[in-house]
Amino acid sequence: MTTDVLSAIALPATLRGRDLPPFIGDFYRAYSQRDAGLLDAILDDDVEWLLNGPADQFDMYGHRRGKAEVIELVTRILPCFFRIIDFEIEHLLLQGERVAIYGRLRARQRDTGRSLCFRAVHFLRFRNGKLIAFHGLGDTFDAAQQVVGHPIDVHTRIDPVALVPEEDALLSL
Repeated sequence: MTTDVLSAIALPATLRGRDLPPFIGDFYRAYSQRDAGLLDAILDDDVEWLLNGPADQFDMYGHRRGKAEVIELVTRILPCFFRIIDFEIEHLLLQGERVAIYGRLRARQRDTGRSLCFRAVHFLRFRNGKLIAFHGLGDTFDAAQQVVGHPIDVHTRIDPVALVPEEDALLSL
């Protein structure tokens, strides 16, 4: 397969025109286009999916297991937050059916229409052309600043808050 099949992602000049396994292009096409049918065809029944990030604030982060959970994430949950425009690969490492990708994700925030662009790393494992494991890491601090629309001041002092009120009867025991 030549890389022109990878229309869902932008490849660095060093990879253009080179043969890459078809499962890489199939995955990114299904992922970026939210194609449930293609996802069903390329995901292993017991696929492991981990997208690191603040899972207690955003449903898209966290662990998923199984084809149905991953398809729901990609086709229903992720679109509630943003629409992927493209994924520009800066580095791609391939060892058999293991793939590591470092790049820049571009998306449009659903609620505001604001453009988002942040770095991400994907580690993928395939077996017989099917995705068996995905681990994604993104620059969630950069993404959070873009979502709120301004820099987050990490140097602002926040006064500590007592977890138990001073007049609590338990403190007097």
